[in-house]
Amino acid sequence: MEIGSRIRFFRIQKNMTQEELAQEIISISYLSKIENNQTSASIEVLELLCDRLGIKLIESEEYEQLKELYDWYHLMVARKREPAITFYESYECKNTNDSRVAIFFVLFELRYYIFIKQLDKAEEQIKKIELYKDIFDIRMNYFYEKIVGQFYYFKSQFSVAMEHFKMAEEILTSSVHFEGWETADLYYYKGLNNNRMGKLALSIVYIQKALAIYQSLYDLKRSAECQILLGICYEKIDEFEMAEENYLLATRVAEGINDPSLLGLIYHNQGVLYSKLGKSIEAIEQFKNSLGHKEDHMVIGRLRSIHGLIEEYYKIGHYDECRNWMKEGFVIVEEHRDLPEFNIHFIYYDYLLQKSEHLPKFIEKDVLPYFEGNDHHLLVAYYAEELGKIYQENNKYKLASYYFSKAISALKKHSHLYQ
Repeated sequence: MEIGSRIRFFRIQKNMTQEELAQEIISISYLSKIENNQTSASIEVLELLCDRLGIKLIESEEYEQLKELYDWYHLMVARKREPAITFYESYECKNTNDSRVAIFFVLFELRYYIFIKQLDKAEEQIKKIELYKDIFDIRMNYFYEKIVGQFYYFKSQFSVAMEHFKMAEEILTSSVHFEGWETADLYYYKGLNNNRMGKLALSIVYIQKALAIYQSLYDLKRSAECQILLGICYEKIDEFEMAEENYLLATRVAEGINDPSLLGLIYHNQGVLYSKLGKSIEAIEQFKNSLGHKEDHMVIGRLRSIHGLIEEYYKIGHYDECRNWMKEGFVIVEEHRDLPEFNIHFIYYDYLLQKSEHLPKFIEKDVLPYFEGNDHHLLVAYYAEELGKIYQENNKYKLASYYFSKAISALKKHSHLYQ
């Protein structure tokens, strides 16, 4: 890497301004030219700048550290939480002189923040990376696009996530070589993201690609995750027998490898399936089974199952149980303020149970704008229809018609039939 690019990278990493780095050495304008590789400075000037940054002028090549970082990244891809956390906490080479090692550490640290659900830190990291991403080589760009796509996926900004995943796939299918497990992981996330966008046909295509690779690698856990996602896709297009078949295949694997987190995921989605079939009691049982298999750090998974329980108890008129689970949901949301979607769901049911007159305005001013802004077309359709029903019951037919039309429009955007 050119010395100017190295200086800019390490300066930004150390949160130094150009003024702080240049002080009593050179002018800020001259430093800017050096950092942009527009001029050749003397060895004496470069040594002074590097000394202030705490790096050596001559870059070392630390291949062993790079291999360690790739192994750490693989732990995160393989969902091995404890070893990944242990590595990060014990890693001693964060202040390396090798710019490649330093950049890959920053990229994989971004993935780590997403992995442990510290999305605020991840967002700060992305902002800093954007200041020097123009110095990345093609492999760095691949990881940047993929990992930022994962960030936006977990922020429920699926359209933005997809743009980054597409860029990553373009690099992946070029001449750059990646391991099979890396290719499968990108395909899995593209399938996952397409699923959330309602593009179910595309989701099935990418998940089947990922599944084929995982099966060839004898990766049972990731194969089971693909079977679960295929089951979700088939459930959404009312192919209930195929959904159950995929869940059964996934259950056999999860039980065979004794993986509670996988079982929790399967039970949740079986609960969703039973809910769709109108079997609330069976759905409630599965949602509870799911929660029993989810660890405390699986925050989003726990909230989804709690939301499922609230919905089912409300359907069958067990309002006390509904309130109890709603309270538990609010406690978790209070601890994790970066998950506004679930806070919205719980407030909605709180208003419903209170028969609050504020419910229509809440849906109109808070709920719909949030889900429209994040391309949650199915949830826009659901809440728009509920608002239409409220206005219809209150003889406000013009408003009711407007929101029923909005619901239909959102369904068209969501449905795989209209892609």
